[in-house]
Amino acid sequence: MIKIAIIGAGFVGKIHASSFKNIPEARITSIVDISKKEGKSLASEIDADYYPDIDILLESNNNIDGVIIATPQFLHFEMVKKIVKAGKPVLCEKPLALTLDEADKMINLVEENQVIAMVGHVVRFFPEYVAAKEIIESKRIGEPLFCYAERLSTPPDWAAWRFDEKSSGGAALDLHIHDLDYLMWLFGRPVSIRSQAVFNPSHGGIVHISSMLRFRDGKTGLAQGGWDFPISYPFTAGFNILCDDGAIEWGFKAGKNIEKEKKKSDFLIYLSDGNIKKQDIDSTDSFELEDRYFIDCIRNNRKASICTFKDGRDILELALAAIESAKANKAIYL
Repeated sequence: MIKIAIIGAGFVGKIHASSFKNIPEARITSIVDISKKEGKSLASEIDADYYPDIDILLESNNNIDGVIIATPQFLHFEMVKKIVKAGKPVLCEKPLALTLDEADKMINLVEENQVIAMVGHVVRFFPEYVAAKEIIESKRIGEPLFCYAERLSTPPDWAAWRFDEKSSGGAALDLHIHDLDYLMWLFGRPVSIRSQAVFNPSHGGIVHISSMLRFRDGKTGLAQGGWDFPISYPFTAGFNILCDDGAIEWGFKAGKNIEKEKKKSDFLIYLSDGNIKKQDIDSTDSFELEDRYFIDCIRNNRKASICTFKDGRDILELALAAIESAKANKAIYL
């Protein structure tokens, strides 16, 4: 049985804890949170031990096999450093860090200590996003030309730190980064990015941002993300991909956030002969798929090839370039 510790008993930590109900070969044995109330509540719910901080966890006799970091991003660097130096596999939520310097140091620590390490860019495990990438790579509907991706929500008022730009990076690093990651996953490293944004200092700086990306071979992408929609607005995400012999479309709407009931649209493939094909998609939760992959890496002592720390560093670089572009009102060349 693989024993996992979750650092952070908030919104994302609870999502990860829930996913392990469907992973019989592993279980959450430890919950760490500075809030005794939140930490003990989640630990009691899943029959795990509670620890007030990461140092006490690592010094205890609890023989954990891996750690999931589900804390605010400004805490990631110090936590990753402690976990990696302890020789424990780690899955760190996105963004990997708030600066490229921290991300580079994390990568060096992982290489020096030879540990399994992943960053939680969960969109790479969403069955719909994976299916679209597989279609693109198969060339079933020709070469991809353009992708539009979006992620829209109401203000994240369940976590006050998200409204501090220095702590969260605003909507650009917390929300928009998902779709920038998908565009890079589809098309590779972009040549340039040109972004524009809506600013609200009391809501994290950038609250809405759209970015146009140019790639080699003439491919382009457009992503928009924001968290300043009214409370009546459903959480919305999806994509449209244009190819030279067809197109792919999918999206969903949920409640205030992703833990609410989702209303998914059909995954549609538009063919050049006028036909429309609806493709059935795996219904497994994306966080469960992500956590299963992490557990599989631990069980087989195999380095992650999806969502590596290098991937996390590259997408952080792109998201920071989007912020720079929006603030400077100019294109940034990469």
